[in-house]
Amino acid sequence: MRTSRVIALPFLLGLFFIVQEALIQLASGRPVPVANDIEVVLRFWVVWALLIPFVLKALRRWPLDSKPMHVPIVAHVSVAVVFATVQSVINVSLYPLALALFGTVSFGERLQTALRQNVSPVALTAGVFDGLLFYAVVVMVYTAVRFRTKSAALEAELTQSRLETLRSQLRPHFLFNTLNAISVFMTEDVDKARQMLLHLSRLLRRSLDEEAHEVSLRQELGFVDDYVEIQRGRFGDQLLVRLDVDAAALDARFPVFLLQPLLENALEHGKADDNRTTIALSARRDGDELRLTIEDDGHGMRDAAMVREGIGLRNTRARLHHLYGAAASVQLRPASGRTDSRGTCVEIRIPFGQAPR
Repeated sequence: MRTSRVIALPFLLGLFFIVQEALIQLASGRPVPVANDIEVVLRFWVVWALLIPFVLKALRRWPLDSKPMHVPIVAHVSVAVVFATVQSVINVSLYPLALALFGTVSFGERLQTALRQNVSPVALTAGVFDGLLFYAVVVMVYTAVRFRTKSAALEAELTQSRLETLRSQLRPHFLFNTLNAISVFMTEDVDKARQMLLHLSRLLRRSLDEEAHEVSLRQELGFVDDYVEIQRGRFGDQLLVRLDVDAAALDARFPVFLLQPLLENALEHGKADDNRTTIALSARRDGDELRLTIEDDGHGMRDAAMVREGIGLRNTRARLHHLYGAAASVQLRPASGRTDSRGTCVEIRIPFGQAPR
């Protein structure tokens, strides 16, 4: 918590009490003693503003959540008594000077009057208790802000951990299926297997090196290209992938490695009756959103297996929720523009934003 913000606290409280006193005087039909109110602010609140940096040092030295619990309590009670006493003594000592500045009587006369009226056990005791109350207010405000900051940091750390867990759940599944596809060609077509391994090595290198949770859509499509080339090596002419991406969407931020499990689902469930698979991926900017769809021409939603969401779609929903909250959505629906009830579409909507460079 910034020291300047805490120093502003006594001035805000002083302004509050000045306004309160002024409104009371106006409501009573009496003149507003502006000079007297300013004198009170200068004596009490300005002194506390000067003492607050030392209060913050005590709070950082003995935070209320430190162990054992009695140590910070005893420390702050002791510091509060000392600071409140110091402030009360300074407050009373400045009284004759304040009277001279805001009054018409000479400093010497004011000093004699002030010493008789204000430097007394009653005035000092009242000042100490007022100081203790204000010290408690500073402690509560500082502790509340500190706990809120720590809570936000812990929540961000937890979200980061959950995202890493979701990403790690995808990699073994993807790696297993890819290696299984490559193994088919190890004895039948060595050149094809070698090309597939090269694409796989690029995927694994990016998977291990990429630490960001968001990249540009252009980078994500580069990852998709390597994945699709591996699957083309496996399925040959039976696989057709169409990309229709608006140029304005290429630099949009997008969750890294999000498309691969969705494409894998489309490959698994999107086969037509002739064993051919056609997948269409499109991306557009739609106002303040990035809209991306993946469609296949398989049996569609009439197949009960398609309606059940697997790990890929569940993790997609979870990742988008952690990254964007309610601003993101994933919809599984029949493919658009068809009259034969074939095909399935996954539509993703996330807030549109430029990816970090």
